[in-house]
Amino acid sequence: SRPGGAHVSKPVFEGLLTFSGRRNRQSYFLYLLLAGVVLAAIWGLAFAFALGGGWAGIVIALMVSLPVFLSTWAVGGQRCRDFGWTGWAMLITLIPYVGWIFAIAILFIPGNQGGNRYGVDPIALSAP
Repeated sequence: SRPGGAHVSKPVFEGLLTFSGRRNRQSYFLYLLLAGVVLAAIWGLAFAFALGGGWAGIVIALMVSLPVFLSTWAVGGQRCRDFGWTGWAMLITLIPYVGWIFAIAILFIPGNQGGNRYGVDPIALSAP
């Protein structure tokens, strides 16, 4: 348990394109959930347009998805730094099968309490 019993999450939209800092488990999970919903909506619309013969929807979906994928890597790097690993550990996600296991595992690995070499505890920052 954190000092004072506070379990407040880092704001989900904070530092989405920043490859520095830390992100706690709750904020990471909420970001992944939101990114998944956004990508599903974008690609659902793109394929609906493609079925009607409009391939421009696929191109637009690819362009809109790129920032989401980049921010997912940034947020994942922040999550790795929360438990003391370098953000470069996100390269593990490129390894077939192992990458998915790693991406799921970092949802459950607890962050370092207090500061570490990558910054202050994101839960301590957001505590009242």
